[in-house]
Amino acid sequence: MPAVPRSAKPIYRVDLFPPRSLSRRAARNIVLMLAALTTSIGLVFWSVGAWPVIGFLGVDVVLLSLAFHFSFRSARQEERIELSQANLRVTRISVRGDRQEFDFQPYWLRVVLERGEDDQCALFLQTHGKSFEIAGFLGADEKADLASQLEAVLRHTRCNPSDIPLQSP
Repeated sequence: MPAVPRSAKPIYRVDLFPPRSLSRRAARNIVLMLAALTTSIGLVFWSVGAWPVIGFLGVDVVLLSLAFHFSFRSARQEERIELSQANLRVTRISVRGDRQEFDFQPYWLRVVLERGEDDQCALFLQTHGKSFEIAGFLGADEKADLASQLEAVLRHTRCNPSDIPLQSP
């Protein structure tokens, strides 16, 4: 498939990010409160002569800090879906900033939402016998919403390719 120029204006675009319910500031405050708590407990142990316990109390603060660090690092990934007149492009940006672009011809493209056990589901773009998973980091409800949006805009693109307004949810 020939490459679609970047100047082609998208008629539909959605940027997807992993959901985060905790801000960096809140995470920092939690770590600081835990550090204050473990320090006060450590001072009690130190005052009775059990000073080696202080090192073990600090380990939980370090581990929690590392867990938050890796959680916020994984939040840097992104997935962008852009539909233009002749192309649907999925752009993935990894945690490290590596960029991958995948192009699909929208006329033959199908959106498939596969539901599994325990409210798990996977969202695929299928064309010519091949499947490509998108939005892997989203929850089941968000994937279902995205699937219905993509199906609607693809259906509209196939039926009325000239009168599609630019929309970005």
